[in-house]
Amino acid sequence: MSKKDKKIIMIAQCLVNPYCRVHILGQNFPLSRQIVDYLMENKVGIIQYLCPETTAMGLMRNPQGRQQYDSIFFRDHCKDLLKTPLLMVREFIKNNYRLTCFLGLENSPTCGIHWGKHKVNRYQTESPNPVDHPSSDEPVLMGIMAEMLSEELTKENIKVPFLEFPALSPQDSEKRKTFWEDLRKTIEPGVAE
Repeated sequence: MSKKDKKIIMIAQCLVNPYCRVHILGQNFPLSRQIVDYLMENKVGIIQYLCPETTAMGLMRNPQGRQQYDSIFFRDHCKDLLKTPLLMVREFIKNNYRLTCFLGLENSPTCGIHWGKHKVNRYQTESPNPVDHPSSDEPVLMGIMAEMLSEELTKENIKVPFLEFPALSPQDSEKRKTFWEDLRKTIEPGVAE
């Protein structure tokens, strides 16, 4: 790290633009403001990629599970959407900025970091609803876009934490508290320890 810690973050678009979220889930502007205010207060530049669900399926799409998005067509679409943001990341790093982390969204089939077992709908396909009591031996996958971003950053030998905002957890929950502690550690490493 240089004397002046110049920081950037890569973030899922719906955390900055809640209108991108699936219409029946609603928009959470207070959440977005909380995140953006924290990043701006700490002089963190934001790089966001276009929402792959919105750009592939529009605003009035139905909620789906990871299984429905896991196709060669959607993966190709995600790869295209990552091209410019990854160029920006490389340019910032080349000019001595520090990529602090990637910030995704809890229970997102594309931008989540911990996609576990989900309920199956009447068509025997994965629903967007997590099971009520997941077992600890269930595999946990990243959302499709987060997984592809991880692969691309690994190719570039860029190692950063992948965090997800626990939007489904109450404001005063332990999960939210842990998230903010983890984010502070990546943004303000000297202060948070």
